[in-house]
Amino acid sequence: MFVRGSYNRLALALSYVLILRTEGRIYGLDLGKAHHNPSCQQIGEKHKHRWTNEHRDKDAYVPEDITAGIADPVAVWKQFCVEARLQHVGALTPPPSVQAEMWI
Repeated sequence: MFVRGSYNRLALALSYVLILRTEGRIYGLDLGKAHHNPSCQQIGEKHKHRWTNEHRDKDAYVPEDITAGIADPVAVWKQFCVEARLQHVGALTPPPSVQAEMWI
């Protein structure tokens, strides 16, 4: 199993995902993009994916335990780790500021 994270400050999208090599994503948190469940229920821009045998990772719900905002990916990571019972040994630093235009 491994963890993947992605953050796009400009698109306001943040994801942390637990991936099992044999099954794919088994659990994940998305901020900044809405989700449509297999039951046709529309889920908000803050949601967690959970594994079920019927829908695999396609079923999502709105988490009450993630209170940090998308602009603070380090705080979101810490809350995700607590809920997912992950122990992160190391340091996650805030992303660098947005790079200036390359083509001037």
